[in-house]
This record gives sequence, structure tokens and C-alpha cells, in this order.
Amino acid sequence: MKKLITLTIFFTCLFCWQSCNAKPQIDLRADGLYLTDITVAQLEKLYADYRYKDYIYMPDWVYPPIYLTNLPTDFNKISDSNKRNKLFLQILGPLALKLSEEQKEERLQILELRENFLKGQDLTPEQEKFIEEKAVKYDIFTRMKGRRKYDIILKRLALKADVVPPSILMAAAAIESDWGTNRIAQEGNSLYKELDWYTDKGLKPRDDNEDNSYRYKTFPSLYESMKSYALRINSNVNFEQMHLYRAAITYREKPVLGRALAHTMLFNSNLKNFAGLLDYTITFYELTNFDEAKLGYVKIPQATDKKID
Repeated sequence: MKKLITLTIFFTCLFCWQSCNAKPQIDLRADGLYLTDITVAQLEKLYADYRYKDYIYMPDWVYPPIYLTNLPTDFNKISDSNKRNKLFLQILGPLALKLSEEQKEERLQILELRENFLKGQDLTPEQEKFIEEKAVKYDIFTRMKGRRKYDIILKRLALKADVVPPSILMAAAAIESDWGTNRIAQEGNSLYKELDWYTDKGLKPRDDNEDNSYRYKTFPSLYESMKSYALRINSNVNFEQMHLYRAAITYREKPVLGRALAHTMLFNSNLKNFAGLLDYTITFYELTNFDEAKLGYVKIPQATDKKID
């Protein structure tokens, strides 16, 4: 979906930031506003302009497409934990909804292709390449050949290539990153403590001087970290129970909500009772609201009708 940002709010923000010593990097694209190295005060001003004052409720459940590349530069200086947690969820909400939209689009492509395939339609070379690329992405392998091969892959893709509820992505990030305050999130844009093994790339653990076999993955943006985590959930065999339960909910034409899947996340973390922590965080902060929300243009009182495509 194409997002629209008003000229008025864009230049209002520029004026506000130009009066500050630190200026964030601003990238205005067709799908939203991308910001890098913004301060807490600047971000709060922007959210206020968009009436994005409460992550729990937005009119018509429409959230502004404002995407932060990294956490605010002075995020760790927020002394009020309630304020910090609220801002953290406000930051992650639009990112999770953006990823949800991409997952839906990818899934639609796969399901349409599978539907035509099951009707007997032959695959084009481009379609075969697409299916094989998705098989690699979602860690699907078969020794079968010909149509039987693609039948198996498409069936497995229909199970794996699906939406990970935003509430799960947000709650898991809060738990694993200590609400965005740990070093991994601050220095590496890593929200989920994902690991790389037998490499010198990434962040070295500070609490383990003897084990040099792994590093914490680093990412160019918070979104890429979230995207990597969601792909791990969708591709890893340890989450087969979640895939099946999600498919059963979808089959009944019910919304897939984070709380319904929380109990399937037993193997997601080394933390004790992670599934329980996930359920509690989703419930306490009412994050299920994001599972049925959407991104969109949010009009503000002082905005004109001019828009940037």
C-alpha cells in the first residue's frame, strides 16, 4: 500500500530539527518517513504532530508510517521506565506493521501460484526460479523432481510463509533487548540477541571471556533485525508447532493473534518461561491491538491537502 506524507508536517519537522544542534537523517519515501539518529525530544515532537501519542489506541487502528533506523541517540537517558517502554513500543509498532504487510504480499504471491499450479497450469521458468528461491529462504528441501518437487515446496511454503503477529515481534523484542536498553540493541540494532557462529563479525559477548565461537548479529536497521527474527520463526523446524497452529487458525478464518501463538514459542529463547513472559507482555501492554491494525496516512489539523507520492 502506498503511504502519503503531507508537505506541511514534513517541513514542520525540518524547521523543528533545524533549531536543534543534532540533526537526524531524513529520508522521505513513497511508503513513509525514515529517520536515523533522532533524539527523544525530536521523536516525541514528531509523534505529537501525527497524534501518535498512544501505542495502545489510534483512530480506526491506523498508525503513521514512521520508521526509525536505530533507537534514539539518547534513548538510554530516559529515567522513567514507563515512558521508555511506551516509546519503545511506539517505535516498534510501525516497523512490525510494515513487515506484516510485506509478509502478506509474499504469501499472496505464493498462494496464487499454488492455486494455479493445482489446477494443472505449467510453471514458467521465472515461476520455477521464484519457488526455488523461496525454498532456500524458508529452508525447504526435497529430493523429488518435476511437478512433484514443486507440489511439495508450494505446500510447505503455504505453511511457513505467513504473517508473524506484530504483537509477538514487539513483545519478544522488549524481552530480549531489555526494552531497548542493552548494548546489543544500542550498538548493533539487534533486538533479539540473534547469534552468528564461528565468525569474527558482529558484537563479541562481554560476559563470556572464554567462548569465542559466536558473536551477536548486527543489523543495518531495527527493521532488518525484526525481519531476520521473523524469518527464523517461519523457517526453523523448532517452530513447526507454531506453523501448524497458525495454519489451523487461518483455516477457520479467524484472526491470528499473538496471544494465541505465545505458548508455541517454547524453543525461541534461553530465558526461562519465555512463552509465559511473551504472553504476559502482550497482555499487559495490550499489544494484540497491533495484530489487526494497519499503516496509513494520518491527517493532522494543520496539514494541507498536498501530499507527496
